[in-house]
Amino acid sequence: MDTVGVKIKRWTQKKWVVSLSFIALLLTMFVFEEISSSPDASASIQIAGSAAFSSPPDINEIQERVSVVKNLAYSDSRNSFLDIYHPKNATAMMPVILWIHGGGYVGGSKDSRQDYAMALADAGYVVANMDYALAPASRYPGPVFQANQALAYMQLHAAEYGGDMKTVFVGGDSAGAQIASQVAALVSNAELANTMAIQPAISNNQLQGALLLCGLYNLDTARATAFPNIDVYLTAYTGAEPFESFPKIDELSTVQHISPEFPPVFITVGDADPFVSQSVELVDVLQSNEVSVNSVFFEGTQKNLKHEYQYDLSTQDARDTFEETLKFLYIHSK
Repeated sequence: MDTVGVKIKRWTQKKWVVSLSFIALLLTMFVFEEISSSPDASASIQIAGSAAFSSPPDINEIQERVSVVKNLAYSDSRNSFLDIYHPKNATAMMPVILWIHGGGYVGGSKDSRQDYAMALADAGYVVANMDYALAPASRYPGPVFQANQALAYMQLHAAEYGGDMKTVFVGGDSAGAQIASQVAALVSNAELANTMAIQPAISNNQLQGALLLCGLYNLDTARATAFPNIDVYLTAYTGAEPFESFPKIDELSTVQHISPEFPPVFITVGDADPFVSQSVELVDVLQSNEVSVNSVFFEGTQKNLKHEYQYDLSTQDARDTFEETLKFLYIHSK
């Protein structure tokens, strides 16, 4: 084959690789568009290999006890809306929880977490369940800035719903857990906040804990987890291919920003979740910095608990983990 023919063949192969990557991203976006547009779909269609979402068995009773205020605009940024859940008959000010949904940074919505947020509120908390702009239309650090904006909004308005901003928790699942962990890091680590050029909306004295469910916390080892389509999600979020070449990749790795000032952590992951190693590593780093950690892991149990197992509240394991979450919140709300 002549030189021109070789070049054409290589160009054609490269074109096909790029095209296939683009098609994969489009398919991913299509699935998540379906999820985002329908809360019912969100309950049943998840990232490949994830557990199905199921409401708490007593969700009807919970709905009777909890008030919901929907779609409050917390900033002018794209998709900056949050829902607030609070007990109807509260007689005292309550701790505030900011919840950040997962979905691979490219999908998901607050609506698919509403029953979980309602269950948290029913236990005596004001829960702000936020949406944020999705990749690839909006990229890093957009969601982190939006989470900070949501905290700023709650600083101004939490009291209207019985919320006490002296006692704040941030939490999230999957990609939302990564975002929540980074928010906790920038609140507790001035060096990271300065690097990101962001002024935390709350002080470290206000932040009493982080709830981290099935997340990723070290981008250097994320690919090695073999999480389905991890490269697609992180390329969409960072805009870099491979995502490891992103110049600010270290900012996303919470394990690099833990200090003794990091808030107490509740962390869980299923034994069949590819992110087990990510959670174990984060716990090791937290403990080496003498940060209080409550973990619910299932290594060696062979329960086959998948990614996001905690949202399948039809199962005893998910309900037990929820009870452990409430114990953590109670202890650190005092």
